[in-house]
Amino acid sequence: MNSLFRKIKDYVIFSPTAQENDFKLKNKSNDIEYDVRDEKTETTANDTVSKSYEENISYVRNRFNVPINNDIVIRELVLKEGRKAFIVFIDGMVSTDMVDLAIIKTLIEIPYFSDDKIYSYETEIIDRFIAHSQAITTNSMDTIFEEVNFGGCAVFVDGFSKGFSLDVREWGTRSIGKPENEQSIYGPQEAFAEMLRNNTALVRKIIKSEKLIAEGIKIGSVSKTRGVMLYISDIANSDMVDEVRRRLNSINTQYVIAIEEVAMMLEDKTFSLTSHIFATERPDRAARALTEGRVVLILNGSPRALIMPTNAFELTHAVSDDYLRVPYANMSRIIRMLAMFLSILLPGLYLAITLFHQEIIPTYLLYSISAARENVPFSSIVELLLMDISFEMIREAGIRMPNPIGSTLGIVGGLILGQAAVSAKIVSPIMIIIIAITGIGSFATSDYSLSWGYRILRLAFIALAAVMGFYGIAIGIFIYSLYVAKQTSFGVPYLSPIPKVNNRSMTNSIFENPIWKKEHRPDFLKTKKNTEEPKISRNWKIKKNTR
Repeated sequence: MNSLFRKIKDYVIFSPTAQENDFKLKNKSNDIEYDVRDEKTETTANDTVSKSYEENISYVRNRFNVPINNDIVIRELVLKEGRKAFIVFIDGMVSTDMVDLAIIKTLIEIPYFSDDKIYSYETEIIDRFIAHSQAITTNSMDTIFEEVNFGGCAVFVDGFSKGFSLDVREWGTRSIGKPENEQSIYGPQEAFAEMLRNNTALVRKIIKSEKLIAEGIKIGSVSKTRGVMLYISDIANSDMVDEVRRRLNSINTQYVIAIEEVAMMLEDKTFSLTSHIFATERPDRAARALTEGRVVLILNGSPRALIMPTNAFELTHAVSDDYLRVPYANMSRIIRMLAMFLSILLPGLYLAITLFHQEIIPTYLLYSISAARENVPFSSIVELLLMDISFEMIREAGIRMPNPIGSTLGIVGGLILGQAAVSAKIVSPIMIIIIAITGIGSFATSDYSLSWGYRILRLAFIALAAVMGFYGIAIGIFIYSLYVAKQTSFGVPYLSPIPKVNNRSMTNSIFENPIWKKEHRPDFLKTKKNTEEPKISRNWKIKKNTR
């Protein structure tokens, strides 16, 4: 074990004798515990830094379970005139060059100071000698350990009743790449990564304003996952910011791994088929939401940001709409809306027509459908459910397979399996066409989380169509409309701005407006500044007319 520690760092010093005196190893029911024998260590049980060097280092070793934790590095130092000090950090989470040059080297070179100047040097050791940009002084052990667990380095000096925490974090990170789920030919091609400060920097690179507030938060009593709540102070509604802050501070859990877990704790309706919080992996989309007066949440370790609040219309918008010319963007929106309705209603409509309303089908088409289904042994309901479930299985398998195998699986499942089913007369060719169009429509949905709700809705409309035909579909649409109209997202109606038909935001919710016509922010957000752009933003038009 000692040889392993020497391989990690040549300058790590552990004292086996001291460890044996300070700790007693117990093995009860395969659980390993450490008990402190020394009474001096018990005086630091209140989690405050002691003036005693021995008490502090014993407390640190006990709390970090040294030497069981082999990545905890404790480096003992002897300053000038024999004063002792030690530093503690987690190997692999810090920059060793910064530890060597900015901490160890400067500590060793601190000039002699007498006992009557100890208290003044508790602050001067940071102000004058530690060559590091980010450093804090505290007497709380909890604060110091939290910083160490987040990649910091703690410094303890004999005779000082305060400890020092230095931000020297440097761990392996994924570089900034292209968006994977929100791809666009036009616009920026940067995506969020897992590093918190890199993500906030991507947003600040777009919004260069001191009014952009990055308010720090911590979620999880054990994990203490860090994040930031972004908003523009002179635009965002104060009540909305307070509501988001209240919900974040009210989360009582031990561990938070990903931002999707936080979203499920913040949303108004847990069992809603559609999300009340929009998740994006694009910094430009988050920045645009901030300029509209919304609140954005970024969490360390998650490559996505949450945008609050949102509504039903914004979930259907694609990021490319803002960068396309108006005719192209509106055509794209119309196609996506058509695809959305087909993915939800097409199987149910087909079932209702074939079971209850055959009279609306042209005669020759009716003959063709009857001939295709002549030798199929299953009813239309069983046939439709069989193909829909098979398609969902292929989709789920393709998502969880590596990319080369996933594309092959799509070809095998979509072409070979479908053709084999038709040849075996298990399903009819018209059913293959219905399922294919439905699947393409679901893939055309701009937001991936929204497609999950459409898949559940499709099954509900299939069941209603099988029982009551068109009447069942109409009743289902009516009930779902009432259900969605009742929902809110952080106090904002989910169908905004439909309640105000004459609202300026209504047009842009359905169709894309030219950028020079986006003069006002959405009224339902009740921002501090409703005007986003001047009424005339193309001044060259005025100059041309005045000539």
